[in-house]
Amino acid sequence: MWMMKAIMGFLRLPGIRLKLKGCIYRTLATLSVSFLVAMGAASASSTGDSSGELFFPSDDPVAELEQTRQSARANDRLVLVIMGANWCHDSRALASRIYQQPLRPIIESHYETLFVDVGYLDQGSEVIKALGPPVYYATPTVLIVDPVSGNLVNADNRHQWGSADTISMEDSVAYFRLMASAGPGALENKAAEGQELRKLLNEIDAFEQTQALRLYAAYRVIGPMLRAYKEGNPPDGFDDYWNEVRVFRLQVPMDVDELRREARNRTAAGEQNIQLNYPQYAAFSWETSQ
Repeated sequence: MWMMKAIMGFLRLPGIRLKLKGCIYRTLATLSVSFLVAMGAASASSTGDSSGELFFPSDDPVAELEQTRQSARANDRLVLVIMGANWCHDSRALASRIYQQPLRPIIESHYETLFVDVGYLDQGSEVIKALGPPVYYATPTVLIVDPVSGNLVNADNRHQWGSADTISMEDSVAYFRLMASAGPGALENKAAEGQELRKLLNEIDAFEQTQALRLYAAYRVIGPMLRAYKEGNPPDGFDDYWNEVRVFRLQVPMDVDELRREARNRTAAGEQNIQLNYPQYAAFSWETSQ
């Protein structure tokens, strides 16, 4: 572990970091993690381990995404995009875990991995737009992409990793093994979903997009406050604001996932002209005070 700290400390020196582009910086950090794992660091805890600090700014994250997708196509793998931040313990926990046994060989065999830094909730939107889902709701958010069709393999459960630190290694292995079983190209044809289900899923996507716009607006409010908090200067009212947004961004994904399950179950049962009941959410405190 001392070697990792030495490497990461060297990479964070101002003179060094300024000379390194985002993709090079990320590559060096990843290589240092792989080296440590090979030396026996795989037994390290998933929390408090600096090897999970793999989220760094990029000059062109969309270009990195396309490179990752091309590599995945060439190697018959899926694209694994992990959106998170080094200040987030759940992000670090997941980033560290994928380099640990027994998960590491599954990731290396079936996925091309890209870490996307979301900054203080003010970065990453260009990657989200390139991939298609409305927004990331938590740090981290896991997006598994079919490089052939561009479809999300884990569209119905991509939000569950917001509490990654509490997810066991056993459950992590089961999840990524299940997602890998689809394989590239498996989701290319959506015609089998049927017209009624496709209509409902489009409605749910539109609902989620509306909530995403609210969340982006909330990020613009609490993002600067979060930065100040992490720098040791917590603004007045930050805890209350943060908890409001946290509750919202955790509740919406659960509601959206439940809506999708309901749509699939009811259409599978043969129902037609289905009307779903969409939840409503209270205004944020700063919205009502304006």
